Amino acid sequence: MKKLVLVAVMAIGTTFLMSFTKAFNEKKVKTEVVVMQSDYEEGWEDGYCEGWKDVKGQYAICPITPICPIPEIGCSEGYKCGYNRGFKAGMKAAKEN
Repeated sequence: MKKLVLVAVMAIGTTFLMSFTKAFNEKKVKTEVVVMQSDYEEGWEDGYCEGWKDVKGQYAICPITPICPIPEIGCSEGYKCGYNRGFKAGMKAAKEN
């Protein structure tokens, strides 16, 4: 009887341990996150930082740039429009801080 119980425990234990080997042998899929910015968004970030520095000083550390707003309807030059709008927003934020 003891041998039968021992064999049953070993069989159950082996089955239990073998069930974990599948999880370790599965291939992992690598994913990449690609962030694409428009010219307007790049201009916004650059302008915001420069506007902040214009008020706080040349060697000031730029804060985290807020989320870029939607471009205005009449804006045909992407980077330049984003830069100008970001510069004004950066100056305003620096003055309020």
